[in-house]
Amino acid sequence: MTDPTSKTVRPKHSEPIDFTQTIRKLSLPVDTLDDALEEQAGTALLLCRDTDSRKWGPRWLGQCGLQATIPSDVDNALEIARSTTPDVIIVEAGLTGADGTPMYRQLLDAADVKAEIIVLCNNEREIKAALDANVFDVARKPLQWQLIGKRAGYALRLKNKQQSVDEVNAALQEALTLANRTRERLRSQESFEPVTGLPNRAKFMDLLRRGMHASDRDGNSLAVFAIGFTRFRLVIEAMGQEQADRVLNEIGRNLNDCLANAANDVELANGGLRTAAIASLDQFRFGLMMTVSGDDDSLGAFRKQLFNTLSRPIQIAGQVVHLSACLGVAIYPQDADDVDSLLQRADNAMRDAQSRGGGFKYYCLQTDAAAARKLKLEHMLHEALDCDALSVAYQPILDVKTGAIRAAEALLRWRQPDGSFVAPEEFVAVAEESGLIIRLGEFAMDRACEQLAEWRRSGVALPHICVNVSKAQLMSSRFSRSVQRILEKHKLEPSDLELEISERGVLSGAYDVITQLHELKKLGVELSIDDFGTGESAIAYLKELPVDALKIDRSYIAGLADDGKDAAIVSAIVALGQSLNLMVVAEGIETDHQLAALRELGCDCYQGFLTAKALAPESFATFARNAGVE
Repeated sequence: MTDPTSKTVRPKHSEPIDFTQTIRKLSLPVDTLDDALEEQAGTALLLCRDTDSRKWGPRWLGQCGLQATIPSDVDNALEIARSTTPDVIIVEAGLTGADGTPMYRQLLDAADVKAEIIVLCNNEREIKAALDANVFDVARKPLQWQLIGKRAGYALRLKNKQQSVDEVNAALQEALTLANRTRERLRSQESFEPVTGLPNRAKFMDLLRRGMHASDRDGNSLAVFAIGFTRFRLVIEAMGQEQADRVLNEIGRNLNDCLANAANDVELANGGLRTAAIASLDQFRFGLMMTVSGDDDSLGAFRKQLFNTLSRPIQIAGQVVHLSACLGVAIYPQDADDVDSLLQRADNAMRDAQSRGGGFKYYCLQTDAAAARKLKLEHMLHEALDCDALSVAYQPILDVKTGAIRAAEALLRWRQPDGSFVAPEEFVAVAEESGLIIRLGEFAMDRACEQLAEWRRSGVALPHICVNVSKAQLMSSRFSRSVQRILEKHKLEPSDLELEISERGVLSGAYDVITQLHELKKLGVELSIDDFGTGESAIAYLKELPVDALKIDRSYIAGLADDGKDAAIVSAIVALGQSLNLMVVAEGIETDHQLAALRELGCDCYQGFLTAKALAPESFATFARNAGVE
């Protein structure tokens, strides 16, 4: 047999961790890291009295990268292990200490012995005892040292890998500790928000108090702006927090630029307008305070400048972000006489503007009422979702020619304890503003799929169910997985589900949803464009979107039988759908004349009050059995 040896010196555990080297290790491919670890030599301690083992053991261990030490006296094995610090210890099961305890148990119990232990056994009883003690491995006589050497080499590699992981974890923990200390220091250091570099809310409130005192002294008014954006939660969802912080930083720069320009504007200065402070109020909102000593014209002119500046597209990491600015203003002392109320009322005005899709709003008493209503609805919506107080109604979608049911659209309903209903457009807007829309949309999809499966079990063979999808859902990286999970939960095929995508809410936005839609289509889900004809760029997108159907917005249906322009638009949409091999569905059909016009134009399907309103599940099942399902 050959007697290979290794001269590689194994680094000591006591050497200080090199953070840079450790982090660099993480960037290596796995196979490269494995190779690097396999090249490391180690040491082994061979505790046995058997002559053949003492002769052949070291040779095969050496071939596997382990330099073996064989003490002449194995009775003091524990002291030898502590002094030589081996990586692997191979010990005979029959070796015992003075008290009769097996030597391998003493080695396992010694906290300062870090070696992996392989036990050489004579019989099944010794094997069981060793394995029960949680040794690394066992070998039974007659010994095959070639195999034992390979197992010892494997133990060495595992130990080295664990050491590497421990070193990396230690280095990362150190880095995390330093980062946390730095972040806490920045938070406590000054009254500035670290992302934008602007004063934070606490600092702004202090400046606002001083501004009020100055206004009282000089006889001026004080205008407080609350500044927000309609789609900033989507920025975080789509781009991640790091890129969203870059967007906020750019907004802060734009605000400073706007204020610098205003300070140099002679007309504004002559109008009695003076900028006092600007701040980051929280993650999504900014605050601005101005002294007003003239008429409202100057404030109106500045507001336009501010709105135009904040509405400019922002380019981050090659992606253009469009944000709709929302401005709310409250005036001291007219609207409030303390800092908390003044800022709150400016914020209420901003949220009112936000609910309208952006723009500008002065505070008024109705603003407080609207804000209170939204806050109450948000709280109630949380409770409704938690206690399953929402329901889903279903409107049939029928074939224009045959009248047979082709699908059903799921529509959320929210009934209050007093029997009244909250309008969907109202609570959906609250859900979008509060961030509940993803949870709400998932609830509707889950309930609709559950109902489809139940109908089919009862004999109502509905082809598929249609569910509306919000922009926030589409921008979620988890959306495709959620759809797949719900389908699997109810044992449905992907083609059983049709997702309706609002043209106005998605296609006219600044974010690329095409990749997400292609993922859904690859999954097998049907896709349709809802409210077609109300957006600005749907036709341009159609060639890129993997959609199956177009739903004509009801605004074109109202005058279909009497208005030549509406008829021409509907005819064009139907022709467009046919040329692209898309199903065309008309919404809001209420009269026989409208249905006859659709039939003449060649439209495929329709839905509306002419046939049925949104029905409860039991009523829909009865309707479907009478009407027939295609």
